[in-house]
Formats: sequence, structure tokens, C-alpha cells
Amino acid sequence: MVTAVDLIEDWIEMRSKLQRQLKVLEAGEMYRGDKISDATTTATVARLKKCVSELNELLKEYGRASKP
Repeated sequence: MVTAVDLIEDWIEMRSKLQRQLKVLEAGEMYRGDKISDATTTATVARLKKCVSELNELLKEYGRASKP
């Protein structure tokens, strides 16, 4: 059975990976070749930031609910 703690641990791991990807994209450290435009990268950064924000909200909600 999956518990709230299991979900929280998964979300923390996902958030860490997304934050690492954001750092790479924002620093321009990813080789994009000629197929990925600046606009696409900018849009990707915005989407990833939104995902991180959503995960932060989930962690707040479930963190409060899982405390005795």
C-alpha cells in the first residue's frame, strides 16, 4: 500500500530532478543543435518552473496532512 510519505518522497525526488534540469537550461549548458529554438527552451523553462511550483504546493499540503 502506498502511503502519503511514499508520495512525498517521490515528489521530492521529482522536484530535485526538475530543478537540476532547470539549472542546466537556464545556464545554457545543454547542447540544442539546430532543432531546438530559443523560444522552445524559454517555454520549457516556464513549464518546468510551473511543475516545480505545483510540486511545492503538493508538498506543503501533504506535509501538513501527514503530521500528527
